[in-house]
Amino acid sequence: MMRRQSDKKPTVEGEARKLLDRLRGSRSGVINGFDAVNQKITDKHVKEADKILMKYKEGKANLEQRIVENEQWYKLRHSECMEKKSKQQVQPTSAWLFNCIANKHADAMDNFPAPNILPREEGDKAEAQMLTSIIPVILDQCEFEQVYSDVWTYKLKSGTGVYGVFWDNEKHNGLGDISIVKCDLINLFWKSGISDIQKSPNLFHVELADNDTLLSAYPQLEGKLGGSSDKNVKKYIYDDSVDTNNMSAVVDWYYKRMQNGRQVLHYCKYCNGVVLYASENDPNFAESGWYSHGMYPFVFDTLYSVEGTPAGFGYIDIGKSAQEYID
Repeated sequence: MMRRQSDKKPTVEGEARKLLDRLRGSRSGVINGFDAVNQKITDKHVKEADKILMKYKEGKANLEQRIVENEQWYKLRHSECMEKKSKQQVQPTSAWLFNCIANKHADAMDNFPAPNILPREEGDKAEAQMLTSIIPVILDQCEFEQVYSDVWTYKLKSGTGVYGVFWDNEKHNGLGDISIVKCDLINLFWKSGISDIQKSPNLFHVELADNDTLLSAYPQLEGKLGGSSDKNVKKYIYDDSVDTNNMSAVVDWYYKRMQNGRQVLHYCKYCNGVVLYASENDPNFAESGWYSHGMYPFVFDTLYSVEGTPAGFGYIDIGKSAQEYID
């Protein structure tokens, strides 16, 4: 389990206002609280991080396109995807592939996991029994069954589900506790060519937020926010009209460095080249890092693995050809 953070914490899912309001009350690590000369992470470092982010984005362009197309297949909107490969005007109506995914999801929910903590030695029996009773309560408070369901649906469609595991300071009236959320692969960026996400030197999570919400939480962004700043985020093909002109991309940048002979994980939040928070600028985390275990707080759950990438392939990738013949 992750140790408690003092004021700041990373977030991945949910409404932008709720996401940013959690950080608003934080005092430690805010860049305005330090002299510029004492900042280890500045806007200059963020610009370099942006270059790495764009390189990572180029490396997963094919994966993003496949995820977007798979979503169209899942919604039975895949006639355009098929027409790209064939001049025949095919208008499919069969839901065979959808039913396959629905049945597999039902199987996953029938086998919903239950924690069973085993002792390493005789003296651990009492503690193991206690944890076996405590952990299900924590998972229930995290609404883990719903998260598990959502991640499995995503995994069946795209081949890889991702859990985000964070510390939430606001839980239990400020006592804090673990939060587990579903993450979208489209919003995550890592170094190409690796199979283990923990081996990536940097990991980025990008999420759009309303400019008004950002300004209320971070006044230093005044005059630095523009419209339609979503160049780093691949868009799904929505049935509804989704306006992102008054939104900006907020980046959670995780990176690993060697400090005092050990690998330390650090965290920086920035938007449009402006540092909003950096753990290296925070005396509470400058030496210890953002999380004590030094690992990225994202767990990849792959359905069918592929060499050279932490992302695999799912049932839509397997069943497209059969669905075409059926249609």
